[in-house]
Amino acid sequence: MGALALSACSGKTATSAPPPVEIPEIRLGVLQVTDTAPLFVAQREGIFEKHGLRPKFVTMELTGDQRIDLEHGQADVTFDSWVTIFLNVADGADWVVLGEAYQTGPRSTGLLTSAGSRLRNVNDLQGKRVGVNNLRGLGVLLTNSTLATNGMKPSDVNYVELPFDKLADAVKKGEVSAAWMVEPYLTRAQLEQGCTILADTATGATSDFPQSGYACARSFARKNPGTVAAFQRVLGEAQARALDRSTIEGVLPDYVSVSRNVAQLMNLGTYPTTTLAIRPQRVVDLMYQQQFLKQRINVEERMAVGTT
Repeated sequence: MGALALSACSGKTATSAPPPVEIPEIRLGVLQVTDTAPLFVAQREGIFEKHGLRPKFVTMELTGDQRIDLEHGQADVTFDSWVTIFLNVADGADWVVLGEAYQTGPRSTGLLTSAGSRLRNVNDLQGKRVGVNNLRGLGVLLTNSTLATNGMKPSDVNYVELPFDKLADAVKKGEVSAAWMVEPYLTRAQLEQGCTILADTATGATSDFPQSGYACARSFARKNPGTVAAFQRVLGEAQARALDRSTIEGVLPDYVSVSRNVAQLMNLGTYPTTTLAIRPQRVVDLMYQQQFLKQRINVEERMAVGTT
């Protein structure tokens, strides 16, 4: 109490002034998914401006196995699934982790079938075509885990790559027997195409699974520590705002092309307010187990200064 009194009398605080922002016009690579909603909350509520940033949002591709050049490309910081981020690292990209974006929640990702499908459980997928947005992505990782829980192997199904916005139609037309989706596509497919959930891919071993995050080139972080620190402060504040579901529902229709009805009905995961290496390390370990990676990546060694 004496220490607190001295601090109050002196008018000084224990925290030091944040470093200056080197690049206010930071380029942020984003995808049209629920995970990035807090960034748009930050833009709408002036949180970026509060921390000295004027971001430029760059929409990235949502389909296929993306290899992104953060040294000379169109973005300084990129959002993506942890699977894609770590595959880039495994291919030689010298990236560091800036923060976590999203974790799965109950029925926030799943395998959908058509309303008239004869499939009743995961074992019925034996020999069937399963649609995913990326043959080396999060969907395959989660679906493989679901197959394993039911005594099946990845080779027991035939994965087919299609854009998220084409998957529901492919299911309805019978081009694939089932498709893996995330929100808001999951709820939209049920409302607009009459699809039904065959299996929740965010349960058991993948319950509360770290889904996505933010990364930048190590060289960018070294040259621009003030900019990186400012982005991390923005992210922490925006993720905290996302704890209020109504805040997320309020931005989705304007920024992620989601109807208000879907925004209100969809199943949301969680937005971590801190970044802990142990969480994305779960993704690395599962990727290594499923042979997505030849060697394990130590996430702790990839944490940018300022993450906790």
